[in-house]
This record gives sequence, structure tokens and C-alpha cells, in this order.
Amino acid sequence: MQTIIRPSLYGLGLTVLWVVLASINSATTYHLAPLLVAVAVPAGSALTGPMSLQTAGTAATIGIALTYGATLILGTTDHLTGPSLLPTGGAVLEAIVFGAVGAIGGFAYAAWRPR
Repeated sequence: MQTIIRPSLYGLGLTVLWVVLASINSATTYHLAPLLVAVAVPAGSALTGPMSLQTAGTAATIGIALTYGATLILGTTDHLTGPSLLPTGGAVLEAIVFGAVGAIGGFAYAAWRPR
């Protein structure tokens, strides 16, 4: 569990940065922010050494929780009003989808990283 504390703090820092930037410029969509926040914790944890599937899952869960927490805050305060890369839905749906993709990718990297 010790291997996910520092990457979790990095993920929290990225989350705060994303929320601050989106609060300042609500018409600008930071497309990669949800992906980066979600992938930061599991990928950063995997860099410290081999991980069990449980630890990789915990790290991915922390990453997606940070992403969805920021999406909830930004969505309810109308700070995710910019354009979306998805063909349907807005920036909130984009953040949800990109966060899930980041968490799945981060989990895959952490769980099956060559040892």
C-alpha cells in the first residue's frame, strides 16, 4: 500500500490543477485532464516496482475517484461548458469517458507491467 501514497498525491495535485484551470476558463475544455488524472495514480504506482492485482485495482480506483470527483465539482458549477471531442454529449460526458479509459489503461499498465 505504501507504493500508492505518493502517486495518489500527484493525482490529487493534477486534479486541483485541472479544477483551478477549468474554473478560470470554463469555456475551455481540458480534454486530456481526466485521462491524466485517472492514469497518474496506477501508472505512477507501477513505476515503483511490481504490484499485485489488488494494489493495481486500488490505485486505479483512486485515480477514477479523483477524476469523477473533479467532474462532479466542475459539472455542477457549470465549469465544463466547452466543446467535446465525442460526437454526442458534452464536456461532462467526455470527462467521464476519458476518466474511465485512463483508469482502465492505468490498471492494465500497473497489473501487467513487465517485472
